[in-house]
Amino acid sequence: MTQTYTVIVADDHPLIRASVVNLLDTAADLEVIADVGSADEALRLTATMRPDVVVLDINMPGIDAFQAAGEIRQINSSTKVVFLTVNDSDGAIERAKAAGVNAFVSKGDEPGDVITAIRETIAGRHYYSPTIQQRLASGVRSGGDSRLSQLSAREMETLRYVAKGLAKKEIAPLMHISVKTVDKHVTQIMTKLDIHDRVGLARYAIREGLVEA
Repeated sequence: MTQTYTVIVADDHPLIRASVVNLLDTAADLEVIADVGSADEALRLTATMRPDVVVLDINMPGIDAFQAAGEIRQINSSTKVVFLTVNDSDGAIERAKAAGVNAFVSKGDEPGDVITAIRETIAGRHYYSPTIQQRLASGVRSGGDSRLSQLSAREMETLRYVAKGLAKKEIAPLMHISVKTVDKHVTQIMTKLDIHDRVGLARYAIREGLVEA
């Protein structure tokens, strides 16, 4: 007899949520015990239903999905968290790792990747869908790190100021460093991100949610 694992699905778009539920219903070893429209509801039901897996969209109203992922693990350490989202930026991937998310799937990947992700997490492994793997592979370093993770805290701070359009001589006093040091940070940032102009850096920072457009 096949063992059945329980799943809660959280996505604020009813059509997408229904599609995910219908997909999971085709898997004999998975049982969707609830589908909800927010991470808050997912947290509440996790406390009472103790699912094996919670599938979360990132961009939902209410509590931040990254915070929710951490709280789900606190409520029930055996519950696995799978992110299913269109937000596959470097920043989102890094925050997901920090929150202890077990799997990260892009909504642009094949439907079957969701089932694979759930099964892999149940087996105790981490899973990144093909789109996410490709994004990680585009980083300068190996080992599963994204490009964003390669920046130091000071380089991140510098990048935010550059993205806001500040000149190096304006950034220097804000960071209490010399213009020469700012220049060094910018050079290192460009090398690590493989982006070699300020406009490109600004676009990257906005895309990653480091600054507002």
